[in-house]
Amino acid sequence: MSNPSFKLNTGHDIPGLGFGTFDPRYPEKAYDATLHALHAGYRHLDCAALYINEELVGKAIHEFLESRPDVQRKDLFITTKAWNHMHEPEDVEASIKESLRKLRLDYVDLYLLHYPIATVKDEKGGEAVGADGKYIVKKELTENPEPTWRAMEKVARDGLTRAIGVSNWSVSRLRSLLKFASIPPATNQIEIHPFFPNTKVVQFCFDHGILPVAYSPLGSQVLTCGEAEKARGQQALRDIATRKGCDIGQILIAWGLRRGYSVIPKSFTKSRITSNFQRVELTDEEFKAIGDAPGGKYTRFVDLSVEYSYDNFWADEEDR
Repeated sequence: MSNPSFKLNTGHDIPGLGFGTFDPRYPEKAYDATLHALHAGYRHLDCAALYINEELVGKAIHEFLESRPDVQRKDLFITTKAWNHMHEPEDVEASIKESLRKLRLDYVDLYLLHYPIATVKDEKGGEAVGADGKYIVKKELTENPEPTWRAMEKVARDGLTRAIGVSNWSVSRLRSLLKFASIPPATNQIEIHPFFPNTKVVQFCFDHGILPVAYSPLGSQVLTCGEAEKARGQQALRDIATRKGCDIGQILIAWGLRRGYSVIPKSFTKSRITSNFQRVELTDEEFKAIGDAPGGKYTRFVDLSVEYSYDNFWADEEDR
């Protein structure tokens, strides 16, 4: 079964099923995992400056294209992201140029602001930490991101990226952004899985021509803050997977795709990378059962708010 695609508001297509390159436990494995993913058929790679592995991902892309003359750069969809301490206008351009250098690319297909939170740089160029042990937030730039977004629009107009977007933005932040954006965000990459369906944000995005992109679509098995209920432990999900002769990851991917957005599962295990790309179809009953599995108990698995000195980190926590 082929990988579906979705149309962005730029007119470009984005593959529905992508490959997430983040694993803080094994950043050195990004090369092998990415190369395997490309050979397995993935054409959508999700990267970020934060992941500290763009050079390895870039090496994999370069070697794959060298070995496969039937696949060209235009056949790939590469996303990367600016981290929080790179929100000043001059830093936005510097950040994407550094990512392009590491990825060995002339352009990316999508460039995102990783979070809506702008932070202070330290003397080494990283995020500054305050006396409370938390990252220091630039409140003014966080609450008025127009200068940052103007810089995002500039790198798009300069051809460094084909589309720009955001990640982890709430309804209220998106609504504010759309009031001044000359180029609206093409995507909003957010945590979405049955245990955090993010329905209000997803619907707002659909209503305003912004494609949701789901990270942690399998429920985060790598970065879990607090007491989070793991999706793989649910009996209802195991039963559906058993009946269909597939694994739980495949049915969770199918659930996200059927909701109408791109999903980017992550695994550095080769067998799992391959199985995640093998699509399954859900019946109406199965689709509903997966969505009902949490029983109305929703949990954000990836929550960095405790690491930042800012009370309004998520802005609309009721938007689930």
